[in-house]
Amino acid sequence: MEKNRLTQRQNEAYEFIRGYVDQHRKPPTMQEIGDALGIASTNGVYKLLRALEKKGWIKREKHAARGIELLDEDPDPFAMGGGLPSLPVVSRTASDQPERLRERPKGTISVDDRLLRQARDPDGCLVGQAGDDGMNGAGIHKGDLLLIEEMDWEDLDNGMLVAVLVKEQLLPREFHFANGRIHLRPADRHYTEDTFPPDDPGCYVIGRLLGLIRTL
Repeated sequence: MEKNRLTQRQNEAYEFIRGYVDQHRKPPTMQEIGDALGIASTNGVYKLLRALEKKGWIKREKHAARGIELLDEDPDPFAMGGGLPSLPVVSRTASDQPERLRERPKGTISVDDRLLRQARDPDGCLVGQAGDDGMNGAGIHKGDLLLIEEMDWEDLDNGMLVAVLVKEQLLPREFHFANGRIHLRPADRHYTEDTFPPDDPGCYVIGRLLGLIRTL
């Protein structure tokens, strides 16, 4: 079953269930879900679970106190033996020197391997910091840590969210290629679309975005 997008509240419920299963090796009861999310009504919890099931994220067993099954959960999709992948956090890099992206990282960060499920090559992933608010409309803000899979621009599809180096700025943008030029579209009306020929040293497409990491 295809998974549909979750609302914020539905996602909170799903993540609580997933975390509970990881910790206790069994699903929570409706009461435990309600207590964790501050929902006094059992009917309120039931509606959340029904929505998660309808959207393809869980499966429920009727009349069972702990009858929740997470769908398509793989505890170790890359057979890493339980260790968390450690990715380099890239430092300021010029667009005409992309080979230096991994040479002197600011450090490394361990990420949940679930975030790398969509990666073709987990070893080709790295983390960079969004340099502006050009993708505010897509929920990406300046300072967010972007999880990036390095890919040649020729392998990207139009409409993909990507990370690019424009001179020395690392920017998230929506990628399009048309009329022999790379188009980088923002999602904020205060920013303008940039276009570059593929061989322009002022622009280097690092790869597609897999997700982001944000601290409050």
